[in-house]
Amino acid sequence: MLDAYDRKLLVLLQEDARQTHDALAEAVNLSPTAVTRRLKRLRSAGIIRREVALVDPALFGRTLRLVVNVMLQRAQAPLVDAFKAAMDAAPEVMECYNVTGRPDFVLIVLVRDMGDYERFARAHLMNNPHVREFESLVVINTCKYRTAVPADPD
Repeated sequence: MLDAYDRKLLVLLQEDARQTHDALAEAVNLSPTAVTRRLKRLRSAGIIRREVALVDPALFGRTLRLVVNVMLQRAQAPLVDAFKAAMDAAPEVMECYNVTGRPDFVLIVLVRDMGDYERFARAHLMNNPHVREFESLVVINTCKYRTAVPADPD
């Protein structure tokens, strides 16, 4: 489905989505018109899901990041679906993964401080009758954070 030109364009866009079609065309050795057509196709096919600005969370006062492992009472589809929906609606939850292993879910939670996290935990975890247990891990520092999907070497 993706050829070498598409892959090169995707690598370049993941580095900087604000590049002009002219700059992209020069980098991949295509015409700007061909780049425009390819990008339109990649967007309409859902290969490019969206283009966003990555902002420093500290600018919004959100400096405390936690990894939260959540175990449900039972792994029944309606309970799992309800928990997914609740986490999707919680603005503090940046990422939510339904995983195999001991926890049923792993959350990445971004809050201002421990008081903020306590409010989140009470509202979404402690007061949820379907949550059996949860474990909170405070992130001391971020050693690696990437948003770009690694490309296979040519």
